[in-house]
Amino acid sequence: MGTLSWAFVLSALSVLAVLYVFSRRDESQVRRDWNGLLSARSEEIYGSTKGRLESEMALATLTYEHVFAVRDRGSAEDARRLLEVAYQVIEKFCPSMLKLLAAMASFSRMVSAIAPIAPLTSQAFQTGQIGSLAYLNQFLRHFLVTSGERFRLHLYILGRGFGLAARFLLEATRRIARDEPGADRHWKTIEAVVADLQTLTNRSMDSLHALLQGLDRQRAEEATSNVAEQRSDDERQEIAIAVALTLIVLLLALQLLR
Repeated sequence: MGTLSWAFVLSALSVLAVLYVFSRRDESQVRRDWNGLLSARSEEIYGSTKGRLESEMALATLTYEHVFAVRDRGSAEDARRLLEVAYQVIEKFCPSMLKLLAAMASFSRMVSAIAPIAPLTSQAFQTGQIGSLAYLNQFLRHFLVTSGERFRLHLYILGRGFGLAARFLLEATRRIARDEPGADRHWKTIEAVVADLQTLTNRSMDSLHALLQGLDRQRAEEATSNVAEQRSDDERQEIAIAVALTLIVLLLALQLLR
């Protein structure tokens, strides 16, 4: 009878051990699946957005390169006509970037911390006014405390940069179209602004990547907290089950010992 009682006890303990191992394994699996899902989703958003914007910017760059090639061949009239077409591409591109930056600023308020991103530098831009905006960004960021505030200032400066670039392109395009004096200077302005638009686009993509990482990190922390709370509930249930099984085993053992 004593041997049989010990068999019941060992069986109950084995059941409890199996339940504990499976609960820990499920928790780890949930954590890995959740983090993997977030990273995959963020990479999908980043990849699709970056691909679309890079395609639009590449189209604008190729159009302007064609305009310059036509001008260099001496076809001034054709170059002026193509210049209008090239500006129309930028005219559609800049508002899209401004909408993206505004959306990023709104989402950044949902993130408790964003990884620091390299500040804009005036040396990275060929247009003096846009370079001055970058210098302003470097100056003002020292007066901001949180990473979110610095991130939103960064986005604001980028947005102002796109606005200035679009305005400079429009002014230079109109002056060339009217065949005003100083055409060479206006052509150089267009060349510099197009290069700066590429820089602004690249830095906007860096900002989007940092924001998505911040969102991932925060949601992963929230998921971890939820898993921990669920684990506490599961542990309480396991303790209750263990107590119940122990009582059952003890009752069976007493019955067998009689």
